[in-house]
Amino acid sequence: MFKLLLPYEVPASVLDKYKDTFEFVGAVDGKEEISMDEAKELIRDCDAIFSMRVFPIPEELLACGEKLRVVTNHGVGYDHIDVTACSRRGILAINTPQAVCEPTAEFTMALLLGITKGITMFDRNLRWDRVCNIGVFFDRDILLYGKTVGIVGFGRIGQAVARRLQGFGVKIVYYDPIRQPAEREAELGVEYRSFDELIAQADVITCHLPLTEQTRHLISFPEFAKMKPEAYLINAARGPIVEEAALMDALKTKKIRGAATDVFEFEPNISEEMAGIENLIITPHVGASVLEAKLNMVDEALTGAYEALSGTRPHNLINGEIWDSRKGK
Repeated sequence: MFKLLLPYEVPASVLDKYKDTFEFVGAVDGKEEISMDEAKELIRDCDAIFSMRVFPIPEELLACGEKLRVVTNHGVGYDHIDVTACSRRGILAINTPQAVCEPTAEFTMALLLGITKGITMFDRNLRWDRVCNIGVFFDRDILLYGKTVGIVGFGRIGQAVARRLQGFGVKIVYYDPIRQPAEREAELGVEYRSFDELIAQADVITCHLPLTEQTRHLISFPEFAKMKPEAYLINAARGPIVEEAALMDALKTKKIRGAATDVFEFEPNISEEMAGIENLIITPHVGASVLEAKLNMVDEALTGAYEALSGTRPHNLINGEIWDSRKGK
């Protein structure tokens, strides 16, 4: 049996199936969370640690894990984990790309429709005025039909968004460092564009890239200057991909028409300035916060950890080069 550290409480219903596989320590038996100091003590004889975005995994914690072989993450984003340190120490890092895909794509569509149709703004105004009164030729929102939607980042989630857009009568273009084969583009009804071409052509831009040194502030002042003044930006990826100061400027000076973001550069806090902008939808990083999805993410993370510890290569390895080097590939 392998020993796995839980920094935060996980529902017993999803842990039960692993009771003969893992000995769970840490946030168990009614304890909701543990401190970093407690984690440093408990991790000493653990084979794996279950990571969550709210609990960082720095090298100083990894260094305490004398037997640690796996860091498994509850989510697809892993910028809170020092993956470089994991690789240096021969520790496998695992995430949950499958379980998070569909709920994030659905939530992206909710943000996209919410901002392009003004749903949250209409709701807010009606609650305040309590009168159904709107100008006949009110000019703020757009008809999606016939418009161009640009997807920045065309992995699992980007492609899931493309599938959902197919019924809206939009032209779908995408950018990704790795271009898809022509048959895959045809299947999804998409066309490839360079990044600069996409941001200049798209009426709606939705971002689905991971956060790396290359993607940090990928969208900043120069990029907003290239966008259409009637364009909308959706970010359901990672906050620092969009420079917050540039986004605030673009919205306030009408360089773009609106934005919707589930993620923020300075999470968990957002600025008073951001909270006060009307043509912006903000949600608290909840793109995959449906209970079904959360439980599926736990299952995918723990299954991956068990496979790695048992000698089977998991599908959800982040630093697969560590596994390959051990197998002589």
